[in-house]
Amino acid sequence: MTKGYYQEGLDHLDKGNLKEAEEALQKHLELNPEDAMGYNKLGVVYAKGRAVTKAKECFLKAVEIDENCIHAWNNLGNIARQEGDLEQAIRYYRKAVEIDPHHPTPAKNLRTVERQAKWSFKSIKELFRKE
Repeated sequence: MTKGYYQEGLDHLDKGNLKEAEEALQKHLELNPEDAMGYNKLGVVYAKGRAVTKAKECFLKAVEIDENCIHAWNNLGNIARQEGDLEQAIRYYRKAVEIDPHHPTPAKNLRTVERQAKWSFKSIKELFRKE
C-alpha cells in the first residue's frame, strides 16, 4: 500500500496535479518517514508550485536521511541557482557529481552554472572598471 501512495504521487506529478501529488506523497511519507526519495519528490511538487521554502526543506530532509541522494543535491542546486546564489549552486552540484560523476544532469548543471558564475564575475568586474 505504501508503494501505492508514492506511485500515485508520481502519477499526479506527471499529470501536473500538484495538490493531489502533494497529498499522496505526504501519505507515503507518513508511512515511510525515512524515505529520502519521497521527500525529494515532495520537494519537486513544491518547487513546481513555487513554494520554494517548502521545496528546499524537503530536499534538505532528503539529504539528511540519505547524504547520497543525488537528486536532492541537484534540486538544491537548482533552487540556489534560481535564487541567484551561484556559488551555493556550484557547491550543491559538485556534491551531486561527487556522488555520481557519470550522472549527466548534475554534471551538465555544474558546467552551466560554473560558466554563469565566471561570466557574472567578469561582467561585474568590467562594470567597476568603467566607473
